[in-house]
Amino acid sequence: MNMQLAHHFFDILSSTVGITCLVMVMMLLIEFVNVSSSGHLLEKLRHKPFWQVVVASLLGLIPGCIGGFTVVSLYSHRLLSFGALVAGMISTFGDSAFLLFAISPQTAPALLASLFAVALVAGFATHLFLKDKSFYSSDMHTLEVHEAHEHKQGSASLSWRNIKSISFARAILIFGLALYLTALGTGAISHEHGSMPQMEGQTALAGHHHTHDESCEVHQTEADHHHGEEEEHHLHGENLVFGLLALFTLVVVLFCSEHFLQEHLWEHVIKHHFLSVLLWTFGVLFALALLNHFVDLEHLIAENHWMNWVLLFIALGIGIVPESQPQFIWIYLYAAGVIPFSILLASSVVQDGHGALPLLAYSRKSFLMMKAVNIVFGLLVGLAGFAFGF
Repeated sequence: MNMQLAHHFFDILSSTVGITCLVMVMMLLIEFVNVSSSGHLLEKLRHKPFWQVVVASLLGLIPGCIGGFTVVSLYSHRLLSFGALVAGMISTFGDSAFLLFAISPQTAPALLASLFAVALVAGFATHLFLKDKSFYSSDMHTLEVHEAHEHKQGSASLSWRNIKSISFARAILIFGLALYLTALGTGAISHEHGSMPQMEGQTALAGHHHTHDESCEVHQTEADHHHGEEEEHHLHGENLVFGLLALFTLVVVLFCSEHFLQEHLWEHVIKHHFLSVLLWTFGVLFALALLNHFVDLEHLIAENHWMNWVLLFIALGIGIVPESQPQFIWIYLYAAGVIPFSILLASSVVQDGHGALPLLAYSRKSFLMMKAVNIVFGLLVGLAGFAFGF
């Protein structure tokens, strides 16, 4: 029993480290791309409400909080309408996007496309019915929030001269990325879907359920073997992609300027997110494994359809919190096949990570109205999912 518990604990710890490392790699890359790109063409959007909604929806799709911060910043400068703000906050779901790409990459495109579609509908509808309503604040003190995320062009440029002086932060990042690449190459850490907490009789990914009818045991064994081969091939391909991403991130860390490394990679990403993602990931994995030991959630929900209604309203309620990590549990539950796609989508519609925090500081009225509108559309999405079976 003790050996079994130790094995499960090691699996959870291994999954936690692997997921956290991948999330950090993706966040570092997003930060690099964000700072490297520049341009203020969005000023032209001021009198084009249609394109405001479209652009805000696209910005929201950027993984992490960057898109959300940009949307709020443009809204605070009255470059976006309230409808565009709603669209941007619906299409973004903060750092949860990194986790989704890490543990269920084949689900991410479908979720992002769905969020984009819902964001467009919600944005246009909100602009149509509330275009005469003003939720702007007369206090423009949040100009500092915008400036805090503006970066000089070229500040993320790479040069071989930057490696001559290796600071503590650069050394830690180099060591961590090298260790992660080594672990990926040796298989010590692998992006294995099966390493996620699972319910009885199901794989870790939705859409790969197998029947367990004893009369079909032989055929099922053959199917499982074939599926296992496909899954192994799929995992090797994913690990190769993750390795290439980590390798490019290592190049950035090696040759970026000290200012960019300290201000953006170290301060904005590692210090603000690493421990939080690590602890929340471990906590959710451990809690799900513990819950699975005592309760068969799949059977419980299958036998009690009203449970989905309860979970939907809980997901909508948790989505109000301007924090990404509570969203993790819905991603894990969907990846384990416990909840339907509609609940994950509804939660993602309402949840916006840290993207809405500057809005809360700028205009609480705008924040509350935005959340109210998003809850309505999140509920409609959930109900539509129940009605049409997705």
